[in-house]
Amino acid sequence: MKYIYIDESGDLGDKYSSSKYFVIGAIIVDNPKNLNRIIKEARKKYNNIIGRDLEIKGTKTNRQIIKKILGKLDNIDYDVFVIYLDKKNVYDIPNFYNHNVLYDVLASKLAENIKIDSPTTVIVDKSKNKQEEIINFNERFILGLDNNNNHSININHVNSINYKGLQIADLVSWAVFQNLEHGNSEFMELIKNKTIMEVFKK
Repeated sequence: MKYIYIDESGDLGDKYSSSKYFVIGAIIVDNPKNLNRIIKEARKKYNNIIGRDLEIKGTKTNRQIIKKILGKLDNIDYDVFVIYLDKKNVYDIPNFYNHNVLYDVLASKLAENIKIDSPTTVIVDKSKNKQEEIINFNERFILGLDNNNNHSININHVNSINYKGLQIADLVSWAVFQNLEHGNSEFMELIKNKTIMEVFKK
């Protein structure tokens, strides 16, 4: 059994304050307990700094703690796949103005990089509220996966507060976003087993 945790960084907006890049990242493990342990140990060790925050997030967690957490990935088996969009190219994507559909299109591009070799559970940070939207995402994502042997795929859309693997997926996508948006590679360099790909590049 494989477990894939997916989260994003940046936004799909077109306001002056919007990000220049949008990133979707996935971390893949055989045993989700390994990711759970990393977060639990960090919360215990740095409780005086993390305090009452309900979850670890790139946008609000102390950056030294983020480095410690990403460094702990060296102790487990994992793979990271990340796609990113330079939003100056967004206008070449059909239905780009519909952010719900655009997210699904980008997530399917992420799926194309992931080879499925066993039954797999996909855990996605919940951003969709309508059942129809969830079904559309699931169908497009599953279709995009490299799953020639038709292994079973189960996709769950959940609140990241309750899933520590999603919190690490958040840090992974945030780390790549920091490099793209701000030219700061110090976090991304801590992620060893990573594949990063630009999509819809001109």
